[in-house]
Amino acid sequence: MADINELLGSPFVRVKLVAFVHFFFITNAMFGTWGHGAYEFYNFLFIIAMFWTMHCKESIEAAQVSLVINVSSILFDLICIIVYFNWMNGWAMVFSIINLILRPVTVVLLYREFNSRGGSLQTGAVFPTTQQRTYQDIDRPTQPTPTNSQPGPNVASIF
Repeated sequence: MADINELLGSPFVRVKLVAFVHFFFITNAMFGTWGHGAYEFYNFLFIIAMFWTMHCKESIEAAQVSLVINVSSILFDLICIIVYFNWMNGWAMVFSIINLILRPVTVVLLYREFNSRGGSLQTGAVFPTTQQRTYQDIDRPTQPTPTNSQPGPNVASIF
């Protein structure tokens, strides 16, 4: 049991495990003819966000986007399964229900990843409103301020 906790404690294994598990179940859930594109759309966004999280290993935003999409996908999965449920798509329905059951577990794993990258769910940290960022105006470059130091060697005198 300690090996599993150690394995899930590793950030790179954690993200890859979440991405692989959801990829497997989402792919099998898409074998059916249900969802009318909605299921495919938000799960495609989730898989892309997971690839972004794997690629940018220190990005807080990548982990945050994956976490938010995964949390909102719980509601979307419920709606899609309730609205489009039929036994003609039994294989796809079973895998979509299993995927829905696994989402809270993967939300916890993604939240751990988000925290390990330095993320915080405080309102000010997620949506900064009081701190204004300043940007350098590249249209009007600033002139260097003159100093009292001696100028460098005269390059023209060398030739």
